[in-house]
Amino acid sequence: IAAAETTPQELLDEAVHQYNAALESTDRDVRVEKFRRAELLFARLAQGDPADPESGIRNADLYVNLGNAALGAEQLGPAILAYRRALRLDPDHHRARQNLAHARTLLPDWVPRPEERGLLDTFFAWSGHLSPAESQTRAAIAFLIAAAMLAASIRWRQPALRYLAIVPGLAWLLLLSSTLFFAANDSAATAVVIVPEVVARSADSAGAPARFPQPLPSGTEVDVAETRNEWTRVRLADGRDAWLPNSALELVSPH
Repeated sequence: IAAAETTPQELLDEAVHQYNAALESTDRDVRVEKFRRAELLFARLAQGDPADPESGIRNADLYVNLGNAALGAEQLGPAILAYRRALRLDPDHHRARQNLAHARTLLPDWVPRPEERGLLDTFFAWSGHLSPAESQTRAAIAFLIAAAMLAASIRWRQPALRYLAIVPGLAWLLLLSSTLFFAANDSAATAVVIVPEVVARSADSAGAPARFPQPLPSGTEVDVAETRNEWTRVRLADGRDAWLPNSALELVSPH
């Protein structure tokens, strides 16, 4: 389907059609091919026009569908990447979290997996639905309301207003804390290996010794520590680090 001749709705309809056809097929090769077509169509919707980065659809359900299609097409890396992007948009998305957990079980046993989200992630999950700008704006409004109520309580000697100011004050603290928490988490970029396998090197050179006995498989999740020309130094979930070519990775947050 030519991108210039189709609307997002037509792309979505065709992606769903290919996905359903894959589910109904009893032939493995046909099923994988149709899942692959659905994956590419869902990806086009998510990415939008390459000339307009803002034209992509940022929707957790869309990324879950993309991940499911990639998993059906036996593309484990793109599937895990899609589920991670869904959870970035909606940290409490049940299907994305459930499907990501399943996809991780398909990795070799020796590949370290990231730890499940902790108590703070769960506590601040509600704020994942807000952009940083929205959180900051709401925090500022809550602070102004609390300050105005305190000023009024002093000016007109109304103790009740001082107690009522606790509510917007708490809202301000929660919003500010969530903004700082997620900003700290975002300071280390995360990425996923999207090629079938890649040899991790001990230095940023194709001639450097292999860092591990086996290549890293598609779907390995890593933290990005440093980027140098065409190489990226990554850190696995167990703390070991290595160098990978940039072409083998895709960031969970591309922007």
